[in-house]
Amino acid sequence: MPDFPLGVAGSIDADFFNPYRGQLQAIADTLRAYPKAKAVVIGGADGEPYRQNHDALNPGLAMGRALILRNLLVNDFNVDSSQIVIWSEDSKQYGSEHRFASVRVDREMADIDRRLTELENRPPTEKITEVRSEPRDSVIQTSVIENLGLQFAIGVSSSSFGPVPLGSIDIFWKKTIYVEGLFGHTFWNEDYTYNGSNLDIKRRIIGGRIIIYPDPDLPVGIVGGWVRSEEIAQPYYQYVRLSEGIDLGLRAELFDFLQITGTYNPSKRRIVGTTISEFNDDQFMISAMIFKALGGGK
Repeated sequence: MPDFPLGVAGSIDADFFNPYRGQLQAIADTLRAYPKAKAVVIGGADGEPYRQNHDALNPGLAMGRALILRNLLVNDFNVDSSQIVIWSEDSKQYGSEHRFASVRVDREMADIDRRLTELENRPPTEKITEVRSEPRDSVIQTSVIENLGLQFAIGVSSSSFGPVPLGSIDIFWKKTIYVEGLFGHTFWNEDYTYNGSNLDIKRRIIGGRIIIYPDPDLPVGIVGGWVRSEEIAQPYYQYVRLSEGIDLGLRAELFDFLQITGTYNPSKRRIVGTTISEFNDDQFMISAMIFKALGGGK
């Protein structure tokens, strides 16, 4: 049951649980049919600070969400409270899916009371050697796959020769390190005169970047890469003007769907018919992109 509001631990509108009542009723029926079975209730909190410089309160939020669900099972579904075990999960990842409560029937814990009694009755030396953590199968384990994500973005960028519609695909790790591929292409024609001939041209951009967000609480990343922009003559599909070079700058995520990137692009330019490139150290590129991120621990 994801998407608990930020800061909510002790109470929540009962309508929040309406989509899950059928499943909760099935769990309650199972527990009544099997009195020795246990229900494991887990509450989770994400890495969003509960209050400025008070993120230490997040474990309390997680436990509070577990208690809300535990009380719902006891009061609304008549589950025996002795059949409920609660855990909390305090995640460092951001996102509403980490602000959750969940419940499951655990066969492994069906005879937990008997096993604990046997453990307590053993000699002290055996207790020391036998006590160990029970596996928590229901807790989300951090793994390489879970921390990898994919991001898609579309927007518009400036270039050495004018604006270009732009798209990008990023593979990222924990929303901290991004590897990005860029491709842009105009869908309109413009005129360019060369040796007395008028050419229909279009612009395109290709490139690659690495973006690093050094502070997870600050939505600003450092950008570095290589970008090539061209004007292409139609129908020959050969460049008329070309600019390529390193790309260094910053990226800011203004909202959960909009990012602005500004980079310094000291580029090397060539024009058709010339064999020597000229360096131009005054090129800046700015892009505005709407994006959607999938996975990556958020």
